[in-house]
Amino acid sequence: MISMISVRLIFSGSDAREISEALEPDNLPSMKVSLHDDEMTIELSAERIGTVLSTVDDLLMNIKVAEEAIGSSEV
Repeated sequence: MISMISVRLIFSGSDAREISEALEPDNLPSMKVSLHDDEMTIELSAERIGTVLSTVDDLLMNIKVAEEAIGSSEV
């Protein structure tokens, strides 16, 4: 039996929609992204913890870059 590791990340803030749009081209088929008001939720699952950790690390780095880009465009 194959067990899956599931993760749910929740990001709040007025830039949630813009960040979600910036990340969209890199979304994996195993990811589900939803938006509600100023909150973005990302759900993903994988068979191996290493895959989950790598995916979360990539997501966090991409979110950081998106936040910086959005912040610099508001100046």
